[in-house]
Amino acid sequence: MDKNFRMYKKYRVKDIIFRFKMDLNPVTNEMDYHIWIRHLVEPETVINAFFNVDKERYNEKHKRFEVYSEKYNLIIYYFYLKEKEIIIISAFQGV
Repeated sequence: MDKNFRMYKKYRVKDIIFRFKMDLNPVTNEMDYHIWIRHLVEPETVINAFFNVDKERYNEKHKRFEVYSEKYNLIIYYFYLKEKEIIIISAFQGV
């Protein structure tokens, strides 16, 4: 498999489509969630945190939303691909 191969997996929750980037996991040599490989965060946690956001801002420079869920201690970066369809750029534990 081409190591540069990229794809997205999607989840539909409450009429919103969440797309998560897949990357080649260097440990297993299989495709895995980018957020898992980089930050050990699972898509289900991101989706739950998305619906429990405490702080939100739009980063004009990077054209993305940056949100924080205190309940999950999770920071999420995302943008809208179209209405009700979200690309998750990254998600990681807050500090």
